[in-house]
Amino acid sequence: MMRIPSIERGIWRQKLGKHHFIFLPGFMCDGRLFADQADALNRAGHSCASPSLAGHASIEGLAARILDTAPDTFVPVGLSMGGILALELVRQAPDRISHLALLNTTYHEDKAGAERAKQLERVRAGELDLVLRDELKPNYMYPANRSAERLKLLSDMTSSLGEEAFETQTKALMQRRSYAETLDQISCPTLIMVGKEDTVCPPSIHRDMAEHITGSRLVVLPRCGHLSSIEQPDKVTGALFDLIADDQAAATDRALSQTS
Repeated sequence: MMRIPSIERGIWRQKLGKHHFIFLPGFMCDGRLFADQADALNRAGHSCASPSLAGHASIEGLAARILDTAPDTFVPVGLSMGGILALELVRQAPDRISHLALLNTTYHEDKAGAERAKQLERVRAGELDLVLRDELKPNYMYPANRSAERLKLLSDMTSSLGEEAFETQTKALMQRRSYAETLDQISCPTLIMVGKEDTVCPPSIHRDMAEHITGSRLVVLPRCGHLSSIEQPDKVTGALFDLIADDQAAATDRALSQTS
């Protein structure tokens, strides 16, 4: 499986008319969550990277670190916790966001603090695998999509991140702000995508976001739960190409006019 370069390594190709994608994974996931999308975008000449979401116990701190190493303008693609982080990037640096993709996410402040605190206690007691197996993984995917390969991918990602990442990411989610006001300030082309069967961040939240983000495109995927990028990878990839399609057409028109 393809691994997306870490953003900290600063691997960016500067090509006319091409875009820089920063993939922001969900809770206890890494860039492998977007391997199919990054592979397709890389083959089309775009630049792709994914940051680590460990090391900071706040969404604001994670966003500031990303902005320190990101290109001048880029396309955040965030799923779940990554979508919350994408909204914080917009809040901190709206002029640097050329396009935005919000997948299976929310704009609300945390409403599961007590539940997260109990999970954190269990993880500190050495029960990370049990918490992931009993409380988190069953909620992630539409039942028909829970293949052995996908479940193994989730297990591999969480195992590679470990207990420390669970703690810092949990604290970041618990302390996050509401992004209701940020939604009304978004003016870039925006994709909002959710699985019809997402029980973690249901479609109703995404419809609310679409109503507040002018010109946004809402896509609800049937037979899909909370991890759209691996449950319906081709549809997510196609939607990302659609997101930048207008700019690509404009770049082509400019190039043709300069040679005529």
